[in-house]
Amino acid sequence: MICLTVFNVTGCIKPPKVSLSDIKVSSMSFRQLELVCVFDVQNPNIFSANLNALDCEFQASEKSIASGSAVVPIPGIPAGGRSNVPVAVAISLSDLSGVAKEYAHGKTVPYKLTSRPVFNVLGVSLPVSFTHSGKIPSMLAPKWKLKRISLRKGLAPAFLVTFEIRNPSGIHLSLEGVKGALRLAGKPVLELDDTKLTELPGGQTVELVIPVRIRLTALAGAAGKLITDWRSVKFDGQFKLKTPLSLRKMLLGKPLRKKP
Repeated sequence: MICLTVFNVTGCIKPPKVSLSDIKVSSMSFRQLELVCVFDVQNPNIFSANLNALDCEFQASEKSIASGSAVVPIPGIPAGGRSNVPVAVAISLSDLSGVAKEYAHGKTVPYKLTSRPVFNVLGVSLPVSFTHSGKIPSMLAPKWKLKRISLRKGLAPAFLVTFEIRNPSGIHLSLEGVKGALRLAGKPVLELDDTKLTELPGGQTVELVIPVRIRLTALAGAAGKLITDWRSVKFDGQFKLKTPLSLRKMLLGKPLRKKP
């Protein structure tokens, strides 16, 4: 009788349902696009469901461009309940650029987001397949170089650090900030932390001038060499891009679900 009861219970176990509820853009730089994919997991059973891992993969033009895993341990999904499981994913812009070259500038690249989680309910293994389709801009990574370093004299002397930035995409971008350090002979000489918004029109080159205030005594030694030997200076940092408003909706491939 006990065996028959267990068989009847396990025979009624249903696999949980997995859907994509949101894709949030957490950060966007010249190097990569950082996303958080939020999966909505529903458990239709009268018993709790366990999920040991949730991995996902971005594919574009039949190539894998990114993957990610949920932070473990993943909380159990209560009986008849639902949970949100976030997965962080970083898409390299160089990898995206390689795929984007197969498409015209200003267009979009279709992608697939796939996952094959395995749930456990009462010791029963329940594999689930998930696929979501959307589009991502065929964005090429902006190119930059340190063009010059000069000195602005006056009551508030400053180094004028000039970068040349080229946006090879047909997509209009906005530079939201620059953060890092100028290094000479491997040693940091000057810190940059600029949040001025700079427009980067598609297919054009712009100059970005960042004034960095200094003390007159700082002109001696290595700091003074920034002007005389600026071609040996290396920039160690990153440029942060402002996320286009349409990117999140484009990634989802559907209207955002309204919160209850």
